[in-house]
Amino acid sequence: MVNKNPYTWSGLGLLIAGVLVSLSAYAVFHLTWLTALGISLLIISVILLALSKAVPELPPEVCALLLETGVDNIAALIEELGVRTRAIYLPSSLSGDRPRAFIPLRHNGTQPKITATLPQRLITRYGTDPEDVGLLVATIGSAAVGLLESKPAATGESLEESLNALFAGRLGIADGASVICRENVIDIEIRKPRMKNGAAWSHRCLGRPLASMVASIAAEAWDRPVTIRREEQSNGKYRVALEVLG
Repeated sequence: MVNKNPYTWSGLGLLIAGVLVSLSAYAVFHLTWLTALGISLLIISVILLALSKAVPELPPEVCALLLETGVDNIAALIEELGVRTRAIYLPSSLSGDRPRAFIPLRHNGTQPKITATLPQRLITRYGTDPEDVGLLVATIGSAAVGLLESKPAATGESLEESLNALFAGRLGIADGASVICRENVIDIEIRKPRMKNGAAWSHRCLGRPLASMVASIAAEAWDRPVTIRREEQSNGKYRVALEVLG
């Protein structure tokens, strides 16, 4: 199949031109400035070929449509069930192949204790009581964890480094993030977020997209369940407070 990536074609074209120009200028014409031009073309070609590997296979617009469709489906399901309980973000060790959010269907004022890996089903049981049932769903945070180069350590410094690499580097959806840990509470401040939060029924349970990503990454780092205690946005900053459950 022909690769239609413009970075690939441009890189290959400059690579061929750079080789021809640099070799002929150095071996035949003995021109230093022309040799330097050929080497410059080679350097640019390497950069373009590297960029071709970094460009996503799907356009950003298509990715946004897929994300919006998934969020709408989850929101419709949660709204239909009338669920209002806060989700518990589970690490992959408790949810299977990747971090997921667990939404208890029973609201009795206490957080369910999940100590064993849950079955990978949409509607799953977490206890012995017949009413110990909840929804186990993948979120935008589940996908965000997969974009990290490595699993962060259970420290504020490591979490902050991972969030900065993801938000300001890989995704470009914020200028950066800072993290403060106090016992079982993690406070995160995201500077100049550029991601639409919107308003949906599912946000009452799962939190907004940025909070969902932060909670999933923190759960994976601490290898413990995490809940979103509060979130707010003001003065170009988005603040999220997480609680790490025992």
